Amino acid sequence: MARPFLGEFLLPLVRGGALRVGRPLGLRTVARLLGQVARAGRDAPPEEAELLRALALGRRSVAARLTAGVAAPPLDEVSMRLGAALHDLLALAHPDLAGPGLARRQEQIATAALELASVGAPRSAREAVNRHSLLARIAEIVRVDRTVKFWLGRRTFVGRTPPGRIMALPSLRRVQVERSSRGWLREIGIPAVGRRAFLALNVASPLGEALDPLRLDPPFGWGRVLPVLRFPGLCRAVAGAAVEAGVDLAGDALAGALYRYAGMHDPPIGVPPTSESVAFALRFLAHLVWLDVLYGADPERARAEREPARGPAFGLELAVVVTAAARTRPSLVWPEDVPPDGDLGRAFAARLARLDARASAAGSPRLAAALSIADYAVTPDTRPVAV
Repeated sequence: MARPFLGEFLLPLVRGGALRVGRPLGLRTVARLLGQVARAGRDAPPEEAELLRALALGRRSVAARLTAGVAAPPLDEVSMRLGAALHDLLALAHPDLAGPGLARRQEQIATAALELASVGAPRSAREAVNRHSLLARIAEIVRVDRTVKFWLGRRTFVGRTPPGRIMALPSLRRVQVERSSRGWLREIGIPAVGRRAFLALNVASPLGEALDPLRLDPPFGWGRVLPVLRFPGLCRAVAGAAVEAGVDLAGDALAGALYRYAGMHDPPIGVPPTSESVAFALRFLAHLVWLDVLYGADPERARAEREPARGPAFGLELAVVVTAAARTRPSLVWPEDVPPDGDLGRAFAARLARLDARASAAGSPRLAAALSIADYAVTPDTRPVAV
């Protein structure tokens, strides 16, 4: 049982290719798979040894993009649980589930996926990278549907390859195949019953979400992402991804997420919104502006070039949130090692002044909300701490 799951699901998940979604998995099944993998590791036939080696090399290739000289991530219990949880989430929309009792079957699968995915946030940078090496390509998953037309009619195969008998004698039967691809996250979506499990999966492996601030499902959640931002190397990688996506565009997404996070409108999962965590998020947003001062193009010219397509509000959320932080406490936005009277300090101060002017012109309601977030960030947290 381990070989089909590893070779037909986990390996193409890491390297690319068709994923085979079979029967839903649970914790007991994962425990059996782990036992089979352990036995194979001790005395594996050549084809199974090659499969395990290919999976390890594929994961190391993904991990190396974030950490130089990293060893191949182990195929441990957490890896198997997260892979099985994703498998079950994909199974929620499997066409074979259709029919009477669909809601009950989906509920059972979603419960199993949630149990599998509930391993908590990574406790080290290495652990975060290891988990990400398995799930990095989630956003690339698509479902290919095929409609086969032939002389007697047509048949549609959802996410499956048509059987040979349907494709036989293509010239005589005038067989034509129409293919359509739909993204799993952006177009198909996850049934509501599986939302908790998918959020738990993102808590367990938050790097995919952190490195893609424009992802729509789930929208960026500071409570899920903050644990990996605490590791300097990974924080630099996440900031670099935001700069590459565009500081205004990514900054707007992250600033909008901060309103939800500080206002406790996110699902209650991940790091709770304390004053310290909100302050960290504000400093991260200000750091993006600082990076743009160092490496970006002239902001006014770049904005003028983008506004015909994006609209005049492009970058406004970032401007409002950073301005509120700067007005409330300059240390929330100012780099500690940059003197204000140097060339870089003056350039950064000029950028902050432009952001302030833009935020002020946008009107008071949004700025007032951002100021309340900044006030909360500098207010000592007086809640009791569990010992």
